[in-house]
Amino acid sequence: AQAIFAQAFGGWSRWPQMALDGGAAWRRSACVALLAATGTLAAAESQRPVCMMAESLIDSVDMHMADWDAQIDFGLNSSLNCSMFLEFVYLSRDRIRMQLDYIRGNFTAADDVFQAQGEQGQSTTWAMTHMSTAASLVSAHLHIHGMLGAARRECLSEHLQLLFLMSIKRLKGLLHSQLRQLWVVFQGTSEVFRQGVGKWLNEVVELFEADLHTMESIMVSWEPPAHELQAAGADAAAEAEGGEGRALLADRPARPGPPLPPYAERESDGALSTVEVLRRDTFDEWDVRKLLLRALLRYVLPRDSHIADFCAGSGLAANWLNDTGLVVAHAFDASPNIRLLSKGTVDHAMIQVAPLGLWRSFDLVLCLTAASDFGGHADTWSQLWQNIEAHATRGAILTCGTGEVRQQALGAAERFAPTLHYDTDLSELLDGAAGEPREGVCVFWRRSDA
Repeated sequence: AQAIFAQAFGGWSRWPQMALDGGAAWRRSACVALLAATGTLAAAESQRPVCMMAESLIDSVDMHMADWDAQIDFGLNSSLNCSMFLEFVYLSRDRIRMQLDYIRGNFTAADDVFQAQGEQGQSTTWAMTHMSTAASLVSAHLHIHGMLGAARRECLSEHLQLLFLMSIKRLKGLLHSQLRQLWVVFQGTSEVFRQGVGKWLNEVVELFEADLHTMESIMVSWEPPAHELQAAGADAAAEAEGGEGRALLADRPARPGPPLPPYAERESDGALSTVEVLRRDTFDEWDVRKLLLRALLRYVLPRDSHIADFCAGSGLAANWLNDTGLVVAHAFDASPNIRLLSKGTVDHAMIQVAPLGLWRSFDLVLCLTAASDFGGHADTWSQLWQNIEAHATRGAILTCGTGEVRQQALGAAERFAPTLHYDTDLSELLDGAAGEPREGVCVFWRRSDA
């Protein structure tokens, strides 16, 4: 893998020395190119400047894409087993991190020289050169590792998949920040831009360093896929042990892999999968249902009441309610890694699987995605209603869906939460206030004699 990596990334290995030489190698190349261009100067003068610039930009992009595709070809070498492939992935990330670190160092050194001379800082053009170079490396990272990850899924475990997805999520924020810095240039505050470039470069380098450390810790417990173990002699060992080795391979759990288990939006119990939660977080695809929340504040939720959102997702609805200052909302969700993904904002609670014993009861319980989460699963509705009845002192608001799903939800409520009665008028009012599409909002109040 080291030899293949050196061949694939040979061009990059010369960058640090060029940077340390103060760009001398680049200047020599530019002079040679200038001399070679003198022979065609007359022809170039006949072209309009805008056409020349457009062609240069296109050629530059094509050159980068060709280099990146060449590195992908090396990574897809069929002779690499999964261990060698992941070593290649790690080393390529480390090389990108090293180049980003050189760019940051060069920017900081140049800026310090300018400030030591009594100037405010290096020119905007020079600062933008550093930022654009770093952004190109980030683009290379996304291009190369997106292709490699898609082509060699049999080598990835769920832990590696989550690492790469979290990295993309953070890179999305950094690329957005880069556009913000360019905005600063066009609004005419170049000094703010130069300061922002230094901060942005620090964040990019820290991201890649953190990713590498995390990948190292994951690879400690990573195991090759079963077919590679067999190819390495696992079958022979199994026969020598009377078949026990083969049985261990056959009983090996499908998760966390490798290979990656098939993508699914939901777990078998109806909870959102970790990948789906992460995707919705990254691309802001949560439906907060603000129209329904406003109607709840107006017609249902008592002031200063304590609310439990049992289907909170990443906790945006609970956060919105808390921001009003009118109620206190607590967020829970059944997604396996929701506490980690929400940074502690949402607690994990398997409300639809087993009896739940929280540290306190709540005035009202919400589950505004119940119909889509649990559908027509009778066992799920029965356990959900038992947990709601155990924790709601005044009432509950859910989406019960329509048709057969609604009949099943209401039937389960009557059977497993007999102390709660259905409020027809208020349910219809809230369902209309929630807008389209209708999800069949249901309001239940605890009976006074319960």
